[in-house]
Amino acid sequence: MYKSFLSIDELFAHMREDKEWKGAEAALRNRYPVRFVLFENFADFNEFVLNRPQEIFAFSIDGMTGLDHPDLFPTITELSRIIASYITHLPANDHVIYPFSELGRFYAEKEFFALVKTIKGVEPPADAQAEHTRVYIPLVGMQGKMDRFMDDAQAFVWEYKSSVQSGVYQVVLTSGSTFGVRGLEGHYTIAHNLREWLSLWKQGERVSHNIICSSKNIYLNAHHAQPDNAFSYVVCPNAYEFLTQGLGLDFGDMPAKEEELPMWERLAGLIDIDNFDLRSFVNEHFDTAGIHNTEGFIKSWMECENDFDRWLLAMYIRKVSCGRGYICELLNRCGSLSTSELFSVIADGVFDGLATDEYIKLRRQSLALAAKQGVKITERAERKVYAKLSAMLCGSEEDRHRAIGLMTDFTDSDKRLAIEAYSKGYISLQKLNQIYPDFYHYLDKMGIQLPAGNGWVIDYFDAYRKATAMGDIQPVQALLHERNASAATFEAWYGDFKTVKTCLHQRNDIDVIYWIDGLGVDWVPFIAHIISKHRMEGVFINEVYIACAALPSTTSKNKPLLEALLPEGSKLEKTGDLDSFAHQYKNGYPQYLIDEMHIVEESINKVLQGYNGRKIAFVSDHGMSYMAQYGKGLNLADVEGDHEGRVAHKKSGKAVADSKYIVLDDGKTLCALTEDSLTVKTPKGHGAHGGCTPEEVLVPIIIVSSQENASNYSAQLMDDEICATNPVLRLTIKGLTSIDVPKIEYNNVEYSLTKETSDIFASERLNLMDTAKRVTLHIGSYRQHFTIKISMGAKESDLFGDL
Repeated sequence: MYKSFLSIDELFAHMREDKEWKGAEAALRNRYPVRFVLFENFADFNEFVLNRPQEIFAFSIDGMTGLDHPDLFPTITELSRIIASYITHLPANDHVIYPFSELGRFYAEKEFFALVKTIKGVEPPADAQAEHTRVYIPLVGMQGKMDRFMDDAQAFVWEYKSSVQSGVYQVVLTSGSTFGVRGLEGHYTIAHNLREWLSLWKQGERVSHNIICSSKNIYLNAHHAQPDNAFSYVVCPNAYEFLTQGLGLDFGDMPAKEEELPMWERLAGLIDIDNFDLRSFVNEHFDTAGIHNTEGFIKSWMECENDFDRWLLAMYIRKVSCGRGYICELLNRCGSLSTSELFSVIADGVFDGLATDEYIKLRRQSLALAAKQGVKITERAERKVYAKLSAMLCGSEEDRHRAIGLMTDFTDSDKRLAIEAYSKGYISLQKLNQIYPDFYHYLDKMGIQLPAGNGWVIDYFDAYRKATAMGDIQPVQALLHERNASAATFEAWYGDFKTVKTCLHQRNDIDVIYWIDGLGVDWVPFIAHIISKHRMEGVFINEVYIACAALPSTTSKNKPLLEALLPEGSKLEKTGDLDSFAHQYKNGYPQYLIDEMHIVEESINKVLQGYNGRKIAFVSDHGMSYMAQYGKGLNLADVEGDHEGRVAHKKSGKAVADSKYIVLDDGKTLCALTEDSLTVKTPKGHGAHGGCTPEEVLVPIIIVSSQENASNYSAQLMDDEICATNPVLRLTIKGLTSIDVPKIEYNNVEYSLTKETSDIFASERLNLMDTAKRVTLHIGSYRQHFTIKISMGAKESDLFGDL
């Protein structure tokens, strides 16, 4: 029997009327005492229970079960038995049994109907019937499921239709967890288990219309719950569903993959919904003002400490870019959060559709940032990039131009390709500076002042470095044969240089000496470049000198001379070993250049990264020659070779003079003068030492400290007039140190200066323009401007100058 009510007072009045029923149906009403009372919200339910007539007793199902476990869900059999047993043993009193619907909605529909059917048909004892005993079972939001009982003659269904529309409760269901999200209590009513869920009615109107229930057993039965006039349900099997569907947080439209679910759980544990905004959260997490572009993304990616950080960054980028753009395309091609895989895709994706001008620019920026962090890509990706670019370099002019635009120094393969392209004349030095700046600085002009008579050394090592870059002795061979044409020509220049021991003798200002085995003068420009990167850390080059190794140019001969500079009992600090590398190397040109640059850079950085302000001298025992591999093996008779034929020892008698070698004072030791080795040929790809070539004999002394050189330069033109027939300027410059290399700039072109005497420098021939009359002297960051007078004809003699 169904009846509806519009007010709580009307409902209570009918309860009294029903209790006192005297007419027809009285026996039926007393025989079946259960009254199902339907409510639309917890507030009305709460008012009904709390404001019920005093003679009506209230019993909680939770208490009736006698079960101690707060999350134990009774079966329909257990619940029906408990309620039926209670009714059949009633004393002559009225009762409210609650909460029923908060269990009933999670039973299967068939089970619920069976439960209600059982309960409605239970008869109390005769004395209870005689006293008109009533049992009220309130339900919230179960109107739909109770429809079938509203016309049942044995079922009493009363519905209180509230005058206030309170709306629908949204229930978020999880299996035992709210995933560590903070701030939920301020926005949701929380029920952690079944007992708390059954107690929600007590809060009445304080129950939020957003409820989170994390009861495991309710979650297991959630599939039975159907939306009704009071409740809707959001079932959240994982943290992703909880955050997005349950809490309504916006992370974009990308669905979560199964393997990402642990990441979503970790993210949930970091969220406070009181002030959650994804952009602000990510910026704070990565300690950045904002990730607005590819460079910002790459920098943040490189700073990620774990997979979670990389996952969060990738998820955020996909969200803010709506899944479009260069970064999203890269991420979509990655199968993991591996940095190696990401940069492999960046490196080789340009050959698979990511080849727009914008993407090529972003690729270069990304790989440059990754190179600074020492990122390695997969061997497959590296091989692919090398093969593609190599093929393009061998193709048309257009293909070659495109290949050069894609070249970087990201991998060793890229570096080899850049060196090979430079050696073939495909790229200029200026372009090399953009593609492979380290190698450009290896090839750079030597920033050191030498006496006028030794100026050839600068030209020689410029030619030597070019020869190593080309993998060919030709650029330096003529100079080598000129300087080492014989023992006499060798000794003429060798005698101009002091040994390291002599140069540093009584240099009490040097705090520590670091020895790099096999470091030659050819490394000076590259080392200067490395040290310049540490200027912000207070490290400066103060002095650079060229010294000579004692002959033979071997470690055993020269290391003791370096050790003699140290106090007795001190150990010579070694920070790099080019010597062992050169003798054992097997990969050949141009890889050995790349590996040697790495050794040198690592050696210098190892010292400077722990720099503590002391004055340091980097020295060497000898240099290395990679020209010997291009020479012959002379296979001299009656000698025993050493150091791959660069040194030989006479087995018997005294050695005779020859233009191929120099004989030392013992009359038995021979040192090769040129690229030709004295016994066997030096193996291809090997560096060698022991002979007399400038690269073997001349070694650098590089002194650094925490004090920048305080230079006071003075410069003036010797003659401010210059003519087209001899367009050379001469300047007097004072105050230069050994590392100051002056040059001039005229009409936006730089010209080298050659030292003629201690203070006088002459320029290269200028390409004169009669409208360009400004010359600028450059010494490091120092600038001085001059105005010149230009004569486009022959300069006339002063007819009266001698009168």
